[in-house]
Amino acid sequence: MLISDEAINDAVRAIAPHVLRTPMVRSYSLSDALGAHAFLKCELFQPTGSFKVRGVFNKASTLTEDERTRGLIAFSAGNHAMAVAHVGVGLGLPVTVCMPAGAVQFKVDAVQAMGATLELVEGDLVATALARQAELGATMVHPFDDPAVVAGTGTLGREIMEQLPDVDTVLVPTGGGGLISGVATAVKRANPNVRVIGIEPTTADVIAASRRAGRPMQIAAKSLADGLAAPITGEINLAHIDAYVDEMVLVDEAAIRPAWQELVNLTKLAAEPAAAVSLAAIRSGVITVEPNERVCMIMCGGNADFANLFAG
Repeated sequence: MLISDEAINDAVRAIAPHVLRTPMVRSYSLSDALGAHAFLKCELFQPTGSFKVRGVFNKASTLTEDERTRGLIAFSAGNHAMAVAHVGVGLGLPVTVCMPAGAVQFKVDAVQAMGATLELVEGDLVATALARQAELGATMVHPFDDPAVVAGTGTLGREIMEQLPDVDTVLVPTGGGGLISGVATAVKRANPNVRVIGIEPTTADVIAASRRAGRPMQIAAKSLADGLAAPITGEINLAHIDAYVDEMVLVDEAAIRPAWQELVNLTKLAAEPAAAVSLAAIRSGVITVEPNERVCMIMCGGNADFANLFAG
């Protein structure tokens, strides 16, 4: 069930023409504030503004000609929806995206502008998407529970180790588990001594709930960090987390907004709240960093309604 190194190698080659090798930058202001060496892996610079294009492009690269003709379908609250629309429409494929009726309007508008067929869903998002898939015969691009998607996010872990080979700790914002599955696999295989920690909001803790139950669970997830509010996870994600992640921690919802404001003010990056859960975990004492520790924080995305966020 665990992806191979060759699968990540294949993903590196497949996505290279389409996806940025994003910068790894040291934030001196954040380093001073934390008393550690803080490095930012800037995935918010990707096309569509998040890491999601890595897994989606890799999945698209595996399609047969018949599958390409029948197109893609996906379900997502936002970042994955935008990535699937961008990739599919850009490759000339039919694309259908199911999003919850309460999704952030900015992300809904972006999917529509890209030219995908959009369905806003009041009820069960996953069930609706599966029903549409059966009708259309399209390929489901799962946001995380897919080996090709995990291999795609593994390319991010590979870049971290190439750009910051002496990193001590990698902090990974965690929703359904696609990002941390691939990143942890690539990081730990490069250097088993690197500490990999995943961070979930307490109000969107599907990984924690699933690990307690010993199987993938479905929860009612909601968070200011809406990019992490996944209602489900997958067997493949839990397997990679169990194999390669040192620790999963929870951060209180109330800690996310002040951490996001501090992150934006100190780094000058227009990161979305999901990118701030690592700082929130440090500030609330859930994660401890030592002086001179080299910490990589993944700026997983930059898609948000910033006017409303700052007003709130």
